[in-house]
This record gives sequence, C-alpha cells and structure tokens, in this order.
Amino acid sequence: MDNAENSANTGSSENSENTENKREFWAKVSMVAVSPVAIAAGLAKGAYDASTDHGPFADGFTDAAASVIRAGRKFGEEHGQLITRGVVGGAAGAAGARILHAGLRHLRL
Repeated sequence: MDNAENSANTGSSENSENTENKREFWAKVSMVAVSPVAIAAGLAKGAYDASTDHGPFADGFTDAAASVIRAGRKFGEEHGQLITRGVVGGAAGAAGARILHAGLRHLRL
C-alpha cells in the first residue's frame, strides 16, 4: 500500500512540477518577447530624466525597463496555458492545411 500511495503522491507532485515548469517557461519567453519594448522604454525614460535633471540615466532606464519586463513575466505566468493551446492549435492547423494541399494536388492529375 505504501508504494501505491507514494506513486500517487509522486504523480501529483510531478504534475504540479510540470505545470510549474510550463509557467516558468512561458514567463521567460514573455520576458524575452517584451525585451525590445523594455529597452526602448528604458532609453526614453533614462534620456528624459538625464536631460531634465530628474535623476541619473541609469535610474530612469532601470525603473522603466524593469516594470515592462515584470509585466511580461506576469503575463506569461498567467496565460501560459492559453499560449500553449494557441501554438499547438496553430501548428496542427498548418500541418492539416499542408496535408490537405498535398492531397488535392495529387488528385488533380
């Protein structure tokens, strides 16, 4: 009985660990995706702060870029399942269209 209980518990922890890994994956992907926006926002805010004597460039850059990256990470964590479904659904649709196109091309003889 102990082995059955342990395997059931292990399966549950593996499932939650897998879910956590997926959340972390999409959080990191989202952070990379928003990086260009974060850099642009940081440059604009840092340059504005430095030119108007509102503080050093580095502080303005860090404040703006960090908030954009933080928002991207949160979005990836919260919407990872939806993103996964979209990617898988799009890939399945593309594969199906390719198969259908090849089949129709074959029938045209």
